[in-house]
Amino acid sequence: GKIQIDFRSLGAATMAVAAHKFNGPVGIGALIVRHGVAVAPHMFGGVQEQGLRPGTQAVALAVGMHAALAEWHAERQARQERLAAMRDLFEALLRDGVPNLVVHGCAAPRLPHTSSVALPGVERQAMHLALDRAGVAAATGSACASGASQPSSTLRAMGLPEELVAASLRFSFGPSNTEAEVREACRLIVMLHNELRAEALAGKTEFGRRIRAEHTL
Repeated sequence: GKIQIDFRSLGAATMAVAAHKFNGPVGIGALIVRHGVAVAPHMFGGVQEQGLRPGTQAVALAVGMHAALAEWHAERQARQERLAAMRDLFEALLRDGVPNLVVHGCAAPRLPHTSSVALPGVERQAMHLALDRAGVAAATGSACASGASQPSSTLRAMGLPEELVAASLRFSFGPSNTEAEVREACRLIVMLHNELRAEALAGKTEFGRRIRAEHTL
């Protein structure tokens, strides 16, 4: 729901689509199956949905998904440009406030609505907790790994140094966000980063004591 996709050119056999990813209702999606690919049902009973998923169809959810998809496609280009502009502003403001900031994947084609950054010198869980208390939504990994406390396996697979992986957070933007919210979020992120970094440098946190010990060996 964030970028244009040509299923024919993907080379995938199937593709799952979730309605809530393009502002549709939660609890409904679609499965796109390449012609000639055989799909076996996991549940058995009625013949609904070509015999692949028995049970009464949620007509209201299906109508809502269709309406949301039609609206999203009509506004797709403008929405992508607006989200990318907010993401770029977010990263520019953070770079101004955190000189050693690292933006992951900034040189590669990427989604317009997410920003994965490393805030060196600050442990990600401490920063995540501080941001949550300040009302700024962030994540330590992908949405698929929501609730996980482990560092991002994706960033590790990209070959990033462990100190950057340990300092990384992900931020996302939606169509209802405003430039004012982006600026306020950046102000809070920079302020909290500076506070936590000062505590770490002073050895007031476990992370800071560990870093100081490593540098004195």
